[in-house]
Amino acid sequence: MALIDPRVVARQAGTALQVTAYRNQAAGFDPRSSEGARRRGGRFNPPHSFPVLYLCLTRPCVVAELTRQAHHQGLNVADLLPRELWTIETSLDRVLDLTDADILSQLGLTRDDLVRDDYGLTQELGEAAHQYGLQAIRTASATGTDDVLAMFTEILVGFVVPVVLTQVWATPEDLAT
Repeated sequence: MALIDPRVVARQAGTALQVTAYRNQAAGFDPRSSEGARRRGGRFNPPHSFPVLYLCLTRPCVVAELTRQAHHQGLNVADLLPRELWTIETSLDRVLDLTDADILSQLGLTRDDLVRDDYGLTQELGEAAHQYGLQAIRTASATGTDDVLAMFTEILVGFVVPVVLTQVWATPEDLAT
């Protein structure tokens, strides 16, 4: 039984969004790649489905997401270091903005629905958004710190996504600077 009515997602025109976003990752990988999320899945895409580039909209959000990742893996943040922090500029015109209370209401969702550990509902939502050509989903970070952006890179074919290596995190102290 579907939890999301795809017709309601299809009716969403999407909003424009121009942002500086952030991503952390292990060294040696293209920060624009969404292949890992395609293979393993994520909050808005099931494993072996479509690629999604997961970004944070603030630096504190990136730190909170890395800390949450370490906790979920039973590790200390230091165990995941070193990491690279990348800044990504993007301008989109069809973003499903789940920080908008009216859109959440139309979808019959609450913020809590979007940040729970069970990804079934959010993956279904991501599949519908991807199917209907939305470029990204903006939503609250599950950490409670700011917002994240899930970009559907297949839909962004031809878009230029400039990236800049901002910092290398070698120690936990680097996360604070």
